[in-house]
Amino acid sequence: MKKSAKYFLIALPIILAILLVTLETMSRSAAAIFNKAMQEQTLLNGTITVEKLTANLWGEVTFNNLLWKDPRGGTILEIPEGGFTVRLYDILTKNFKSTTIQKLYLKNANISVNLDENMSVDFIRHSPDFLKVSQDMQHDSGDWAEKVSRVNKTEDELKEIGERRRRLQRSKFETGWKNFNLAGRKIHLNLQLEHCQIEVFYRERHYLFRILQCDTHINTADEMTFKIHTGTFGGTMIGSGMDMRGKIDFKAEPVPQCDLTLALNDVDPSSLGFGLNIHDEMTLRARFIGAVNQPVGKGTVQLDELHIPGIDFENVEGEIHYEDAALNFKNVTAEVYGGKLAAYGDYNIDTRYYNIYGHGEKLKTYAALPNSHLHCSVDLDLSINSKGNARETVTGGEFISGKGRYSFLFFDSLSGKFDTEYQNINFYDVEINLSGYKIATDALSIVDGKLTLSPIKITDENGELVGTYVRDWWRGKRE
Repeated sequence: MKKSAKYFLIALPIILAILLVTLETMSRSAAAIFNKAMQEQTLLNGTITVEKLTANLWGEVTFNNLLWKDPRGGTILEIPEGGFTVRLYDILTKNFKSTTIQKLYLKNANISVNLDENMSVDFIRHSPDFLKVSQDMQHDSGDWAEKVSRVNKTEDELKEIGERRRRLQRSKFETGWKNFNLAGRKIHLNLQLEHCQIEVFYRERHYLFRILQCDTHINTADEMTFKIHTGTFGGTMIGSGMDMRGKIDFKAEPVPQCDLTLALNDVDPSSLGFGLNIHDEMTLRARFIGAVNQPVGKGTVQLDELHIPGIDFENVEGEIHYEDAALNFKNVTAEVYGGKLAAYGDYNIDTRYYNIYGHGEKLKTYAALPNSHLHCSVDLDLSINSKGNARETVTGGEFISGKGRYSFLFFDSLSGKFDTEYQNINFYDVEINLSGYKIATDALSIVDGKLTLSPIKITDENGELVGTYVRDWWRGKRE
């Protein structure tokens, strides 16, 4: 025993020296080892090369200018700088596996990914839109998102897009060709992204994100956890930032299950198809639970201000429910011209069609129409139906007021129906009631915020014309 221990103590420094020399040699030849490993791997289709690569004795590798090209020579990924940590045993035995890389760090990279119906990831070439706007994203120019806003289409065209997408997905499944070929292999990886630009394609939707920080722990045999913080984003949806965190359970059958929270800041409603002229910033917060390819989400929506043609809202808050590309709003409240509004509605992400229904109480006409000489409180029922653009958005409803006055004309109530045309409001079936008389007019309208309520025909209880009231706004002339 003593002799064995003695020989072991003598041999140990020699073994350590040999191991250190081997590791040092490997670290000096890191680029050659990496390039050879990339030639032998089958996880990523195409060729991967690096310009400069250094390694230390602990399996930590840094690199510059990594380039990944697909089999046809197209660039899939170009990374100016980054690093990764490898399993030393795999390197020593030259047994490179999908789990050999344990940690991956990327900085200032442009990444394009496609998610299929089952949320499987594939890396693809950058789209023309991405190439145009990636530089603007880095400099926060502010107008880059407009360049990739979707052109509005008819409902039939949107349905054709969906069918074409499904045909493409079926074709991809049949051929089985992908740039990222996981093929049942496991991944156990800590992925970190810093100041990267990433675009995502999913169900004919296109998103562009400027990733500020991303910390993801992936174990495909167990679960994935992630924390993501972005700057400006655009494409199908435009906003100033996104925060997302949560986990995906890969053990669940038949489809992995997700549980994540999402906050979208300063979303531009026009990018979602809420009319071309609605740019009031909207904040969405939600929690999504369920199968990764069909999660169900619940949360809240909030806007400080909302301006639709003819009506201005403040402090808009409500609840949202997301399921199968449909976003439903309920228990929505808002302040409108000194009164209150309660509303509900729905929005379809694929077609961008939406409907909003609301009931307002005690809206003040002097707040809505200053200098109009109309003073009363109004209750109204409102509906907005849109096919995703301002030209095909119909706003209408009906209203009734309490006692009030128009200039020197006092009345018991004012009622009628209305619809909007851009910034103008048209009224019809307008009636003004006062003791013993009924007043009707076809001339009530609001154009550029100015009220016209003239001429007014006054009839008695039998419908006989009593007189006509005409107001000249500029001269104060009455007949």
